Parts: sequence; structure tokens; C-alpha cells
Amino acid sequence: MQTSNLARALRCLSLSLAVLVFQATLASAQTQDWPTKPVKIVAPFAAGGNVDVTARIVAARLQADLGQPVVVENKTGAGAMIGSEFVARAAPDGYTLLMTSASLTNSPALFGRAPYDWQKDFTFVTAVSFQPLVLLVNPSMPVRTMSEFLELARKEAGKMTMGTAGAGSFTHLAGLLVEQRADVRFEPVHYRGTAPGLVDLMAGQIQFQFEPIATALPLLKDGKLRALAVTSLQRAPSLPDVPTVAETIADYEAINLLGLIAPAGLPVPILAKLSASMKKVLQDPAVIRRFDDLGTEARFTMPEAFFEIMRTQADTWIPVIRKANLKLE
Repeated sequence: MQTSNLARALRCLSLSLAVLVFQATLASAQTQDWPTKPVKIVAPFAAGGNVDVTARIVAARLQADLGQPVVVENKTGAGAMIGSEFVARAAPDGYTLLMTSASLTNSPALFGRAPYDWQKDFTFVTAVSFQPLVLLVNPSMPVRTMSEFLELARKEAGKMTMGTAGAGSFTHLAGLLVEQRADVRFEPVHYRGTAPGLVDLMAGQIQFQFEPIATALPLLKDGKLRALAVTSLQRAPSLPDVPTVAETIADYEAINLLGLIAPAGLPVPILAKLSASMKKVLQDPAVIRRFDDLGTEARFTMPEAFFEIMRTQADTWIPVIRKANLKLE
């Protein structure tokens, strides 16, 4: 009887092991064959914005390389946290990705809640684009350099009006960083996006605004606005005669960074394949030209490097948010 029970137990164990081996083999095959169905890139901001447009440029080229449809789905709200949380909770199978920005780290600090841990709940794939801003003023404003701008800001003692794309937006944070680094104060005027602010800036209703270079260029060429400085550490190729803010405020940098991430636990073979495909995407001359038109730089990075870039972003902007006691609801 004991021998019979032992034999039965061994058969059960052998069957269980066979099932586990089969499941592991099947999972491995599915991983190696990825993708076998459409891939979704979540854009956590509204259609037509910078994140959405970038996601669609990437999706079109990525689809050609992967041989499967790559679709963009907008999941907006709570400073991009709704879309980010959705991806954090998705299966780590390579079929749900997120086009993210500095909002990934900034929004939990701005809203005072953290529906995800940005360092633990995601697999970092690659940076996608780097977009500096340009500081614009109305041509009637009696300043032509960053130094003169700061001198006037100190004289006006908190009365200089700054247009933003909304409280907590990247253009707002860029202005707060100037305040904190140069010991000046501005009067923020928050809009729904930068376009209404540009209208008021040209009309002389506000005094300055930070703006992505691409949308600023036509206005600069027409002489409707004046550029004082760009927010990258090096001068922008499209505005070679415009100094950087860092030439006046040491080490100042405000780069609107976008990148691609996935849920934590993405299998290494899928990450490797996705990384290789994204390298092709971001080195494609057609994609580079599209990004140039948006005033952004296409830039591929390895996953580890992208994680460190995001850590640097967090180390820069979260202290700015906390020092300004900036809270959103």
C-alpha cells in the first residue's frame, strides 16, 4: 500500500512538473514571438498635444518595424496620473506602453497623492524626445538680455506677469526655477495651454512666457515677439543667436522630456526587442525631421540611462514644486 501511494505521488509530481515545463515553454515561445497582436501606446494627455503627437509619430514607425498595428489611446486626467496608473496596473506583456513625460514624477508631488511608484511600477524603455523652451517677451518690453530681464524683475518686485500653460505645467515650473535660482518673483497668469497666453503676450497683456521653440519660431520670424534665452544647456540649432538661460543663471536647464515605458516586470526578451525597434525608430531620418518640425530632438537611450534621466528630472523638479508649495486638486 505504501509503495502504491508513493508511486501515485511520484506520478502526480511528474505530471505537475510536466505542466510547469509546458507553461514555461509556452510563455517563452510567446515572449520570443512578441508581438502577435496590436500594441497600445497610452498618451496620458489630450489628443493634439505634444505627448499625443509624439506618440503617433512613434507608433506609425514602430508599427512598420514590429509588423503589428501600434495604436495610440488617450487616457487623460489628474496631470497624466490616470493614464500612468492604467499602464502601471497593466499586464507586463509588451502590449501596453506609456508615452510619458516629467509628469510621471511631478504629478504625485503636485497632487499630493501617489497612485503608483514611478521607480518600481514601470520598466523604462527609452527616452524619445528632448524639447527645450524659449523665454519670450513682447518687443515693447525694455529688455534685450537675460541679465536685463532679471534686473527689471527685481525692480518690479513680483509684479512682472508670466503666462503659463496652467498651474503646475512645465512652462510654469520653468518660471518657478528661474524665481528660485535668481531670487526673483513673478506674477503667474495661468491659461489652458500656451496659445491663449501667446495672444495676450503679443497684445501686451502679460510680459513674458516660456514656450516650446517650434510654436515660437513663426512669431519670432514675424517680429511679433522677442526671444531672450533658451532653456537647454547648449544653444538651440534653430535659434543659434539666442543665448541660454544657463549663460546667466549657472546650470539652469528646463527640458520637456518624453519617453517610452511599460509596466514593471516586462520580460527581458521583449524589452530587448522593443529597445532595438525604438532605436531604429528614433534614428530614422523621417522621424528626426518630424521631431525637428516640433522643435524637439529625437534621442534614443538604453533603459538604464533613461531611468537615470528620469531620476535627475525628479531631483530637479520635485524640490521646485515643494519650495513653491504648489498644490493642485
